Amino acid sequence: MAPDKFRTRLSLNFAFFLSNYALVTAGVFLVVALTHPGMLLHVGGLLCFWYLHFLASTNESLLVIYSRDFGNILPPSRRTLILNIMSAWVILFDCLVVFLSAVTISTVIILFHASMRDPKHVEKSGAFHRRVDSDDEGTETDDEVIVNRSDAL
Repeated sequence: MAPDKFRTRLSLNFAFFLSNYALVTAGVFLVVALTHPGMLLHVGGLLCFWYLHFLASTNESLLVIYSRDFGNILPPSRRTLILNIMSAWVILFDCLVVFLSAVTISTVIILFHASMRDPKHVEKSGAFHRRVDSDDEGTETDDEVIVNRSDAL
């Protein structure tokens, strides 16, 4: 297949199936995230720690655990530093692998579908109309595709 024809096929399919591709990407992200429960536990725990830090900082409450005041040992600036380091750790070593896996899987699925799906039914259905420039005297351009979807909400 010629590169120009392949590029046209990809652009037509991307334009026509954009909402479907967004849903596929969201589904892949959900499935990949659910298959990594350790990441979900780490992110959930980190969110709880940040919430407790926020509550302790805004209420100016004492951090007393088993009749021991931890406010002197862990002042708000030190707690913020520890939580920032923990956040960076979780993002780099837990979330990054999951994110890159989800992006790679969804990209492969979308590119495979867009390259294999023949867009001739799209062109014949009247859903796509090529724009005609007035200074081109009625010749069609291959640069832009306008989507008219009367069935869209």
